[in-house]
Amino acid sequence: MRKRAAAAAVMAAVVLSCGCSAKKDSDSENAPEKPTSWSVEQRKVDDVTPLKGEEQVFIKRDDENDDIVQLIQGNLGDVAICDENDALELIASYSEEMGFNDVYSDLKFSGTTVYSNKTDYRFEQYYDGKKVLDSYVELTVDNIAGKKPIVLNSTYSDTWNFITRPKVKTDDAVRCATDNYEVAKKVVPQLVILHGPVLAWKVPVKDSKVDAVYIDAKNGNTIRKDFIL
Repeated sequence: MRKRAAAAAVMAAVVLSCGCSAKKDSDSENAPEKPTSWSVEQRKVDDVTPLKGEEQVFIKRDDENDDIVQLIQGNLGDVAICDENDALELIASYSEEMGFNDVYSDLKFSGTTVYSNKTDYRFEQYYDGKKVLDSYVELTVDNIAGKKPIVLNSTYSDTWNFITRPKVKTDDAVRCATDNYEVAKKVVPQLVILHGPVLAWKVPVKDSKVDAVYIDAKNGNTIRKDFIL
């Protein structure tokens, strides 16, 4: 059983413009179209049946795109899920409904959480070698009912054609952070991808309450903070 370590910092989103300069980028103008087919046969939400004792399938859709499903609770398949490979195959079969691009490249297995009668298989999302923070896919199976999949939960970020070249330079990101916090002289910002997706510079700061701030690598705004517990 995988134990999920308690986070060292709690994330909070803020929007504070600091006026950093950014270059224009037209890479997306010639970007290839997103694929509409997958390597495994696709399942439909309409084919999912309610769990025993429930009257209907529970479905949660994306607030901004009603075509994308974020959570399905019901009988998701008849094949037992015995390991992470089985779990990934089942996840891949819902790619069209859930808005996944290529789960075999995007998702990395991070472990399981085992309860008395259920097991969660969790996969973290990566793109261009970077982890997409707070973006994951989790499949829950019923151990009592033959290890059948019953819940598919996703915070997956659509990274198709996402550009990982920052418009805001490292020096500008540090300057943005120093508008509100003290920063070490030789601090080295880290380029990360936040859920959305959003490309950002993570800048460590010296503060009694805040451990780091995230500077939007596109426009220089402070969009998030790591608070010290």
